[in-house]
Parts: sequence; C-alpha cells; structure tokens
Amino acid sequence: MTASMNKMVSEDMRSCIIRVERYDNKNPEGTVYNLYYGVEVPFENLTRLLLLMEDLMDELDCPQASVKSRRFGIERKQPERYSIPDLPDKPETEALATFRVKVLFRQGASWQGKIEWMEEGMETSFRSALELVKLMDSALPQPQACCLIGMDEQDEELAM
Repeated sequence: MTASMNKMVSEDMRSCIIRVERYDNKNPEGTVYNLYYGVEVPFENLTRLLLLMEDLMDELDCPQASVKSRRFGIERKQPERYSIPDLPDKPETEALATFRVKVLFRQGASWQGKIEWMEEGMETSFRSALELVKLMDSALPQPQACCLIGMDEQDEELAM
C-alpha cells in the first residue's frame, strides 16, 4: 500500500533535506533526501531539484496540489526520479549549505512552506517556489562582482 492510498504521511516524510555541495554561476548541485525514498538523490541543477521534490509530493499526495499541473502533449511523463541512473556511492563532500524544506501547501500552482538553514539554525517561511530559491541563494556563496566598473573607467580614458 502506498502512502497516498492510506492518506497518512508521517511528519518526517514531509520534509526534504537539501545539501548544496557546489554553487557555480548560481547553479546548485548536491543531493536531496527524503525518508520516503531513503537515499540521497543527486541533482545537477535547480530544475532537477524542483522536479524531484514535486514528483515526491505528487507520489505522496502530500501536500495535495490545489490545481492540476498543465503540460504540453497528451502523454504523462515519467517521474523525474525514474531518470536517475544507478550511481556508485560517491565520497561525501562538505556541503556549502544544508536546508530542511517543508512544503506545507501547494496553492496557486506554487509552494508555500518553511525553510531552515541548518548550519545557522535560521528558519523562515516562503510563499512561492521562487521565494524558496531566493532564500537558498541568499545563504549560498555569492560570485565575485564583475570588473565592469573598472572597464568603464578604462573606456573613458581611451576615449579622451
């Protein structure tokens, strides 16, 4: 019997642990863990992470979506987790940041819930998947500012 059949989802299964191990050019890479799957599932980009989490919530039917997802075409795609190859265990690397994400609602074709930045012990709410992404970005190392200001000054000197 699946979790969606008996409609009882343990509180532990409602949270995902996201470990971001790399963050190059605002592209997160790492793993996402949920007790339901029992393994850390790797993700290589933000799209993959969000689709993995959405597939998990669809499978658990928790929280229930308030609107049916739209798609192009008639055929239903396979869940994102089915495209994960069997990978050998990789050595665990130190995470840049670890987040506990608990989606409480899926309303307005988005997510609402709580996110905890575990290293800092800080928790806040998010009102959309975009706000969740922005909160995670604010906790991750930011790229160095580009030298555009210096280039503008050089261009001005050349113009004189």
